[in-house]
Amino acid sequence: MNARTKVKAKAVLSSILIAIYIGAIFLTIGEVMAMKHGSFLGMNGIEILRMKSRYGIVMLALIAIHLGLNWDMFKNEIRVLKS
Repeated sequence: MNARTKVKAKAVLSSILIAIYIGAIFLTIGEVMAMKHGSFLGMNGIEILRMKSRYGIVMLALIAIHLGLNWDMFKNEIRVLKS
């Protein structure tokens, strides 16, 4: 994979991660509101919790891919922390 393709892949992955993170925050707020008011956007607390757990699994997979793409940079950062 050339450098330009790798940077594009990182940019796309970072954008998706940010969107999923914002969605997870929205679902967390919705879960609190559903517990207080009985529902949020027509979903009860259990439905929101299920959706949130799916978001979590997707986010974990994307984070693993993100770490794989940035592994060399991560190793360098750990070296700096150790010194």
